[in-house]
Amino acid sequence: MPIKPNFLERFAFYRLNAGPAPMLDLGGALAYQVVSTAVQLNIFNLLAEASATPAELTQRLNSHLRGTQRLLEALRAIGYVDVNNGRYHNTSMTQKWFLDSDSLDIVSGTKCWDLFLRELWPQAGDVVMSGKRPYDFYEFVTQDPAISDAFQQMMVGNANISGPEIIKKIGLPQQAGRLLDVGGGHGVFTVLFCEAYPDLHATVIDSEMALKTAERHVSTHKLDQRIELYAGDFWQLDWGTNHDLILLFNVLHHFDIPTNEKLLAKANAALIPGGKVAILEQVEGDVFGSASEALVRLIGFMYYLFADGRIFSDAELTSMLTHAGFNGIKDQKLSKVPGHSLVTAVA
Repeated sequence: MPIKPNFLERFAFYRLNAGPAPMLDLGGALAYQVVSTAVQLNIFNLLAEASATPAELTQRLNSHLRGTQRLLEALRAIGYVDVNNGRYHNTSMTQKWFLDSDSLDIVSGTKCWDLFLRELWPQAGDVVMSGKRPYDFYEFVTQDPAISDAFQQMMVGNANISGPEIIKKIGLPQQAGRLLDVGGGHGVFTVLFCEAYPDLHATVIDSEMALKTAERHVSTHKLDQRIELYAGDFWQLDWGTNHDLILLFNVLHHFDIPTNEKLLAKANAALIPGGKVAILEQVEGDVFGSASEALVRLIGFMYYLFADGRIFSDAELTSMLTHAGFNGIKDQKLSKVPGHSLVTAVA
């Protein structure tokens, strides 16, 4: 949980500029490292099994008592654990999002971000100065099957949270027969669509490593006969011409405008007349709330740093779709994932 100043602290930090507000950012960095340490040591799962005193948890971990005490107190200060009669237990927030959540895998996200902060972020200054990266992000996240799976599982969260709303907003006809999920990775959006539309058959295109996560999700939901996983470069593969819906979710931010216009033209050619393309992206501008606006801007820098990515405005997305021959363009905000837009258009 972010460090939350009380009213007087907010007034002093933000209105009077009487205190060093940047210290809160440093505090946020410390808070993340505390949570990361708890994940590494399996603290939350151990406390879910049974509340514990520092001495009891030290015995279960075979750890250093004072270090365990300091870690528990730091976790308590930022809202992840609480204490009652000397026994520490998970808060409802930790229980919901770290332990009970089928929708959001924060543990996988923490594992990924530990790696990103250690290996990629130290290059940020050089990347800003030169515009060049001494790494290929996509090779980086697929170098190890465990990291690739953690990366895909991290992204599954948005799919599980936003999927039902997206399916409702797109509004496929019940007789829709074919869906193509380009760069669909984990496959969860496709699984959700196929569960909502019993006659729908789908193909997911992505790298072989990414599709290993999709294979598990497809198998778990017993959709092997309706969802085909196709490993390869989506630029080189033939997409066919018979799709009712093409998903381009979290794809366009990897490319510049001319490249995206070519990608969208490829999508247009692969749709039946009246078929839809659906784009899911963070979008600049028209974001409700200062926290959501800040997150979109921070993510925009992250995209640039990691993979020369970018975040587009609504106007830029509309222009790209129009240039690629689409009409009936609709931009819809999503209530569960602020800062994201679902943009649909008709071939």
